This record gives sequence, C-alpha cells and structure tokens, in this order.
Amino acid sequence: MHERLPIGEFARRCGLSISALRFYADRGLLPPAEVDAGSGYRSYDEAQVDDAVLIRELRLLGLSLAEVASFLAAAPADRRTLVDTRVADLEHQLDLARDVARALHARLDRSETSMSTTSTITVGSHELRAAIDQVLPAVGTDPDRPMLTGVLVEARDGSLRLVATDSYRMAIRDIPAREDAGTGLRAVVAADDLRSWHARLGGTPGAAGVGVGDGEVVLTLDGSDHRTSSLPDEFPAYEAILTSDPSGQSLVADRAELLGVLERFALQGDAVLLDLDRDRLRLIRREERVELVVRHAGPAAAVALDPGFAAEAIRGAVGPEVVVEIVGSLLPVVIRSADDGTYTALLMPVRLA
Repeated sequence: MHERLPIGEFARRCGLSISALRFYADRGLLPPAEVDAGSGYRSYDEAQVDDAVLIRELRLLGLSLAEVASFLAAAPADRRTLVDTRVADLEHQLDLARDVARALHARLDRSETSMSTTSTITVGSHELRAAIDQVLPAVGTDPDRPMLTGVLVEARDGSLRLVATDSYRMAIRDIPAREDAGTGLRAVVAADDLRSWHARLGGTPGAAGVGVGDGEVVLTLDGSDHRTSSLPDEFPAYEAILTSDPSGQSLVADRAELLGVLERFALQGDAVLLDLDRDRLRLIRREERVELVVRHAGPAAAVALDPGFAAEAIRGAVGPEVVVEIVGSLLPVVIRSADDGTYTALLMPVRLA
C-alpha cells in the first residue's frame, strides 16, 4: 500500500505549487487520492508523483491542457510520437523566431544609424537656389504617383544632386560641394518644402548646408537649421536613362533664339517636330516652320517634343547657348547648358498631331 502524502509534501516532491495541483485537480488531470469530507483537505497517493512530474514536463513542452489529457490517455507508442511531433513544432517555431529576430536587429541597426548619423554637404546658397528653380518645373503632380511629387536630393561624386521627374521629363542639377561629408546622403524632399528653401535662400551668395538624418532633411543657413520631414524614398532609378549617345547628333543653338520659338509654339499647343539636318534645325508645327542656324556636324535626326516642356528645359539652362542631343525619334532628348555641364534635362518624345 502506497503512502498518502499531504498536499504540501506532494507538491514538494513533484515540483508543482499547491495552487497548480488544485488547478489540475479541478480540470480532472490529477485528482487527489482522498478529500477529507469535513475539512476538504486533499491528500495524494505516493504513486501519483510520477503522473504529476509527467504533467509538469508536458506543460514545459508547451502542451495545452487538452493535449496533456490526450497524452495521458494515449498508448505508450503514441505518447512517443506526440512528444517527437511537439519537439519538431518547437524547433520550427525557433527557426521562425530566429529569422524574425535577425530582421528586427537589421531594422533596429538601420534605425539607430539613421537616428545617430546626420550626413551633411555644404554648397553655395546662390547655386542651391538656382538649382531649385531649374528642377521644380519637372516635379510630378499626379496624386496617384506620390513618389514623383518630390525632388531627390543626394550626394553624388563630390556634388549635391537634385533630380525631379514627372515621367515625361526629367531635370537634374549637380552643385559642386564646398565641403563634402555627404556620404550616404539621400532623401526625397516635397516640392513645397523646396519652395520654402528657395525663399529662405534669397539672392545673397553664401554657404548652405544640406543634411539628412533621423527621417529629416535639414537646411542650415547662417547657423540656423530649417527642418522638414523627408518623403518615403521610392524615387525611380533614374540613372539607367542618363546614358545617351552624343556621337555627332548633338547641336549647339542660340539659347534665347530657340527658347523664343518654343515659347511661341507652346502658346499654340500641339507637338513640335525638331528636324535636324547639317547646320539647320527646323522647328515644324502643322503648316508653320521656323529654321535656325545651329552648330552640328553629325547625321540628320528628327524627334517630336512638347514645346512647353522643351521651353521649360531650355529656360533652366545657363549661358547664351544650349546643347540639344537628339538620339532618335523614340529616345529621350537631352538638353544641357553649353557652358555649364551641371544641368541636364531629359524630355520624352511625343506623337505628332
């Protein structure tokens, strides 16, 4: 006959608390051997210690009460299978937890780096103001494409680069850095925030710092910081379309003369055909044509453009002359300043009416 153990002694031997024993008894998993009718005091048979230890271990494996009950009712061979299945499940959950932990650590590392590091580049304030004027016309306004409604600001080859595109045209301006510590500087700034910068920059030459960190873009002028939140960096990979073929199909034109013709055509609407042959550039719209003398020694080329977009691109150029690269009728037209290679505009061809 086995010894009867009071609940306190039984709890000590099986490694369970008295409250846990009462809980398992109430759920029918481990009922006491005897309950005193008068006092309600519970006692257990010494042989129940092994069952109590088994229940404790099954719970440590994470089995629910229902799963514990199934285990206790199963045959010995089935019990082994249940244990192996549970361990396999735990190993799978551990692998998933490790994957999640690695992803969380990487995210936290990026966040800490962003919060603790501000990458800054210093440029001329006058040049930055002019660059904003040059790129803003190309900013997109389509609410369904919010990634195009801002201007990409990034450090690139010792310069601060501003890029804007509405997918029909693109404007790029590189500003040589006065003090370059801008490694990793990249952010998208809302067009309205850039207009605010433009107003703050004024027309007085000086130095302006542009920094990125902690989800903010910082313009530093005269020791004061002007902060704005950066947009989500989903700006398109624009570099792929920057390569053009200047093999003899570049023309150099009088900037004011070409701009005047394009502005007039823009008021009338419709596309304009640029027909390049030797040293003549003919601009043709319906029955109207204007011929300009240009410098060009390559093969003939022709492309149709939106005259308003073309006028804005040429208006952003610097100097008395402008370079126009016509690569083909279906490829982007590249427009550059003849004496300032830091400004580039690309225009997508259009269909003639």
